[in-house]
Amino acid sequence: MRLRDSLTLIERLPQCNSSQEVGATFTDFVRSHGFLAAACGESRETPEGRSWEFFFNTWPAQWLLQYQSNDYVRHDLVPALARISAQPFTWREALAERTLTAKQCEHRDWALGLGIVDVFAVPIHYPGGDFGLCVSIADHRIEDVFERSALQMASLFANQRCRVLGGQSEASLAQTPLTPREVECLRWVLKGKSDTDIGKILDISHTTVHFHIERVKKKLGIKTRTQAAAMVVSLGYL
Repeated sequence: MRLRDSLTLIERLPQCNSSQEVGATFTDFVRSHGFLAAACGESRETPEGRSWEFFFNTWPAQWLLQYQSNDYVRHDLVPALARISAQPFTWREALAERTLTAKQCEHRDWALGLGIVDVFAVPIHYPGGDFGLCVSIADHRIEDVFERSALQMASLFANQRCRVLGGQSEASLAQTPLTPREVECLRWVLKGKSDTDIGKILDISHTTVHFHIERVKKKLGIKTRTQAAAMVVSLGYL
């Protein structure tokens, strides 16, 4: 990857009309260069503590579920280091500079088991102490200086486009909360169950299951059931 490669992405971003479109466009770009997924969001200090909001997240749904259920967000070095770093960095650089706790070792081993070799993180600091973060997950070591420069440029423009569009993804701005039954259906979608399987588990018809899942997709502005399941995890319902 070279800096000129990022220009194609940058030229496409003004055509994106939602943070989700930015995410799809950004992920298509990085996947063509050996990356598995991407995420972009921001962290703000609130009266209840520091909160994270996704602009987009294209991790597989199962990754998100495991990441949250194992509470890895509190032990992941990438967001922690992003708070104090003004420069882009890689996950492997962060690992090499620290003595890891048992939970950090667990998180590292989990990520390696998924086929994650490295992560490139681009912190974007705002006035007042809040900051944004764009990460690209790779199946290779991120050592080439030209690749890093291209990713940094692409990440900055993707983050800025999301902020221009209003920041949070449509799902994060959803006004209608999900019902317990809708969440339960999506929980089983994450486990790879079909509508028929879920209906048998919950003792309802498969058409009712389909109705609940379609309603969640409509509420969140999501096109596929897998995306809906992933977003439900990222929003904290699961």
